[in-house]
Amino acid sequence: MATAYAANRLGVKATVFTMDGLPQPVLKKFSDLGSEIYIGGPIWDICDATAKKYIQKMKGEGKTCHYIHPFDSPAVWDGHSTLIHEVVEQLARSGHCQPGAVVTCVGGGGLLAGIAHGMEKVGWNHVPIVAMETYGADSFNKAVKAGKAVKLEKITSCAKTLGALQVCDEVVSLAQKRTILSQLVEDKVAVECCKLFLRDHQLLVEPACGATLSAVYSGKIGEYLKEEAPVTSPIVVVICGGATVDIDTLNDIADKLGVETKLEKYFPLEEMRL
Repeated sequence: MATAYAANRLGVKATVFTMDGLPQPVLKKFSDLGSEIYIGGPIWDICDATAKKYIQKMKGEGKTCHYIHPFDSPAVWDGHSTLIHEVVEQLARSGHCQPGAVVTCVGGGGLLAGIAHGMEKVGWNHVPIVAMETYGADSFNKAVKAGKAVKLEKITSCAKTLGALQVCDEVVSLAQKRTILSQLVEDKVAVECCKLFLRDHQLLVEPACGATLSAVYSGKIGEYLKEEAPVTSPIVVVICGGATVDIDTLNDIADKLGVETKLEKYFPLEEMRL
């Protein structure tokens, strides 16, 4: 979606390869931005392979085209890193110098790498990152345990935007250099947290973001950080993942998982220092 937006602003053509199952309103967003859409397959890795074949075909016809990787690219990491500079400004306005932790989700690793690089630039290397995934899309968690990138056999989670079979080597390297706490959550809990966030903030996010939100809504953030220094500063939660979901899709996923949101089980956000 970012590529389609940038291409529209720059007045160049973008061809976007995406996974199947996207709602029609989401596909319309791409067409409204002037991008050509190809449904590349059921998971990201197959889409990527299809895109690369397309590029070879275009080059074989003498056409110029540039491949933009969605997560394994220093340019993408640098772009994501700028959000940390915004966090610095926001915390300063509330009288804080740094957060107690930064919580995010991880799919292929582009956002996580960017956050880690951004935190290094502002002197927050000692601040822990909590990296959330869902079971069935847990390529980073397996990589952390193995000490190297591990390729999953398949994606079984409903959080399709976390569905890279293998994370980029950069985040594996970063996990060996600084504190990145890899945690997993069930699909059902992630979807419950999407509904809670919609209730509290009127913002619709997808299950990938619900995984991030589960760290705070479930109250487990203290458990995740128990071996780190006591948290005395606000927890920064990176809300990312909403471009490929609509309310009907989220409700369909919730129905399939049997989600019945029991609000009393969760901490209300107004009682938490976010």
